[in-house]
Amino acid sequence: MSAGVSVVAFAVTTSAHAQIISLPGTTNGQQIGNPSARKQSVSKTQDGKSETITVVGTHLGARETAEIQPVAVITADQIQQSSSMTTGDIFARIPSMGFSGNTFSNAGGSCLNIRSLGTARTLVLVDGHRMVNGNSTVDCPDVNSIAPAMIDRIEILKDGSSTSYGADAIAGVVNIILKKNFTGTTVTANGGISEYGDDQTAAVTIAHGFNFDHDRGNFTIAGSYNYQAPMAADQRKWAMQEAKVNNPPGQDQYFGSQYGPQPVFAAVNGGKPLTAHSDGVANSVIQNSNGTYSPYSWGDNYDYSQDNQIISEQQIGNLNVTGHYDVNSHLQLYTSNYFAHTQTEEIGTPMYVATPATTLTGNSGAMVVPSGEPGNPFGEDVALYQRMFGIGRRYGYNAINSFQFTGGARGDLPNSGGWTYDWFFSYGKTVTGSTESGEVNWRNMENALGFRQTGGAGSTQGYYDPNLCAQSQGCAAWNPFAGPMSQAAANYIGFTDTYPSGQEMRDTQLTFANKHLARLPYGPLGIAVGVEHRGLDGYFKASPEDIAGLNSNQYRNNTSGGYNVTEVFGELSIPLLKDLPGAKALSAEASGRFSHYNTYGQTYNWHAGLIYAPTKDVSFRANIATGFRAPTIINLYQGATISLTGTRDPCAYVGTYPTSQQATIVANCRAQGVNPATFKQTNGSLKYETGGNPELQPEISRTYVIGSILTPRWLPGLTATVDYFHTHITETIGYPSLATELNGCYTSANLSSSYCSILHGRDIDGQLYPISRYHENTGAFIEDGLDIAAHYTQPLDYQNTLSFGADIQDIMSYKSQSQDGQALISYLATDAGVPKWVGNGTATWSHGRWNVTYMVRFIDGFSFYPNTSYGPGLSMWWKTNQAWYHDLMVTYRGNIYTVTAGVKNLAGRNPNFYANGSYNTSPGMYDYAGRYMYIKAQVHF
Repeated sequence: MSAGVSVVAFAVTTSAHAQIISLPGTTNGQQIGNPSARKQSVSKTQDGKSETITVVGTHLGARETAEIQPVAVITADQIQQSSSMTTGDIFARIPSMGFSGNTFSNAGGSCLNIRSLGTARTLVLVDGHRMVNGNSTVDCPDVNSIAPAMIDRIEILKDGSSTSYGADAIAGVVNIILKKNFTGTTVTANGGISEYGDDQTAAVTIAHGFNFDHDRGNFTIAGSYNYQAPMAADQRKWAMQEAKVNNPPGQDQYFGSQYGPQPVFAAVNGGKPLTAHSDGVANSVIQNSNGTYSPYSWGDNYDYSQDNQIISEQQIGNLNVTGHYDVNSHLQLYTSNYFAHTQTEEIGTPMYVATPATTLTGNSGAMVVPSGEPGNPFGEDVALYQRMFGIGRRYGYNAINSFQFTGGARGDLPNSGGWTYDWFFSYGKTVTGSTESGEVNWRNMENALGFRQTGGAGSTQGYYDPNLCAQSQGCAAWNPFAGPMSQAAANYIGFTDTYPSGQEMRDTQLTFANKHLARLPYGPLGIAVGVEHRGLDGYFKASPEDIAGLNSNQYRNNTSGGYNVTEVFGELSIPLLKDLPGAKALSAEASGRFSHYNTYGQTYNWHAGLIYAPTKDVSFRANIATGFRAPTIINLYQGATISLTGTRDPCAYVGTYPTSQQATIVANCRAQGVNPATFKQTNGSLKYETGGNPELQPEISRTYVIGSILTPRWLPGLTATVDYFHTHITETIGYPSLATELNGCYTSANLSSSYCSILHGRDIDGQLYPISRYHENTGAFIEDGLDIAAHYTQPLDYQNTLSFGADIQDIMSYKSQSQDGQALISYLATDAGVPKWVGNGTATWSHGRWNVTYMVRFIDGFSFYPNTSYGPGLSMWWKTNQAWYHDLMVTYRGNIYTVTAGVKNLAGRNPNFYANGSYNTSPGMYDYAGRYMYIKAQVHF
């Protein structure tokens, strides 16, 4: 067995399709073959030996139940012929992966997200073993830790699989299978560049494998280096002047940020308004270049795209090692290991000063320039809003070291009647060092301004003290009315935030299996039983400035904790009928798992599946499974965090709500002492406190998958699958979006909604105090839809073949309940959910050593759900259109080498405008580089 599952021989037809597309597959890792298809290749072997593999979704791997669960396969050949630079890139264009397989975020890492159910609900395995989480601030493994050239194939199980693997497999499982029994040396080099000459990528991998001790063992090692150049936002016209869509199409819009290099001043503590009218910050004025002041208008906004990056510089180094040794005919020792070092540098705009992120007991606050400040022309204390160009741009650095060791023993028990065993121990750890320069120390800035605060953390109460800076160690005075900031003041006010983190996993499992426990009338009864113990620990260390509330944009505390779980599981494979009229085959599968956590207690989950083939041409399958997701370390133990979020105060934007709701909102605002007719939100940010909750219970799910497999004898070469899926999750872990809660609260009579529990009142200027919501078990989530996949191969003659493929996802329902007792809300075809349709189609012509593949990619359009900073009116005015992309790739196969060249986004299509996204689009969803050319070469000797 391998990784707690049975050993099977790997034999797969390698028809000439080069597209990265989810192919129909089975749980034994083979592409479903058409029994009438013309033979085009032979079984894949290495040095004459069939490769042993793990089986995703089962601990048994029985032939009779191999196709019960829907599994898609990506082969090494497809990876080689694609533009993929990292393992995350491989998943970026698979319709069912939820646009998470990319390196746009997660500090250079890549998390996977089957059917957009969330990265924490997708389980990632390497050779059947869990991966440790990657970047330590997220609850998901980083698949970029694996070098693509080391991958033999990837299996994607799109079905709940908690009975096979425990927690986190609600959406499904991705099993990355590494090369084994590999001999010789393979060198792979690839690179790419956009039509604009940026977004350069380069990678090189060297893999070497050899047998030893008369072929009783094999050792394979691969090292890789991957470089991703940065891409500046101001190099794309569509990314400049990021829109803040506030009006219907055709009317003037504003863009960028209210906080720019020129200071903006506003009255504070109920003082006299500085101007009768202004945009953005209420009654505010902006300092002109000649030292005069004028009312602030949207036209004064700062275009921060000129100082930001769409993608940051990333460097990834990998080392992957696999090995096995046959001690005797009953015992094989094996190991699988990886080490990855990821380094990123992100350059951003200077930090802005607006509302301090301090404790909930503080005022909603502002940076106060006191009335006594020399040169203050306003004669009163005023609030300062400015982006601190004097301190400089922010530079964010991440250095992530991740490694995992797995070692085990497997084989069969002598004279036991077919019993096999597999034991393994796996240890993984990720350590992240993160820093960000150019942050603002709030207290030091007050000292530099001479503002002696008297009202406590975050307060705007105080007075001017001309001696304050001189009495403060290291202080250098700064006067915003007296010219540029000195370097000494910049060094005193600015600081570098440092916050290390880490996660650790220990996992051991022992499995016994017998595929021939008993002979039934139509085949053997199979059984697998096992026990697993797993422990996880994690930490996040906030900086002293963060903990003290001195960071102008972030208040957070330390996170530390862990948990362990012991589980027992079992699985049965039951052949019911075979080779009968109207029943070519009928088999069933059943499994169960009992889990005991030291945090919340125990849970039991089960799975049942059935596959029925009335003829050789068609099979029908049905699965029902319960599942769970245990609360993660972040869910349980995250320290209190207050962040600034771009969300609207309903009292400032009553006119953007439907007419039927406006009277209720006005009444609620007046009850809080706010006049909506004159009230303005101080800035576009609200403070929101979140954190962990040790009392959390697990999420609970039930998944149904009903489908069919078509391999018609009357059309040799065609394979097609259609699967309907339905997932229902209850006790979902999280918290509703801030905008959803505010809208729900203020549209309820007398602020009676349960959403209003987040409110903590308003300050003297009517601004909301910080809002709080900790992790909790909230409501329910429901998704259902169709997965459609097909592949057809037609040989033309001895040298030419045509192949066609399609992979389509149709989401029919995507809705959630933000709190118990609230109605389920549909987010289908909105920016808060998923597009209804996503699909790929390919056509490949093979001519001898040449392959030419054309791919078309489709992403459906969507509207905007009113849960963002732009208010409900946006959903009535704007939508995002459909997107079509066209790719072309050419491959030549020599005797010892393979070369692939291609172009992504042949038409050079700009990404769709997306009002709520980053840089006017969604870089995780759409191609943001423009036309992209790449070349990849591989040589084996």
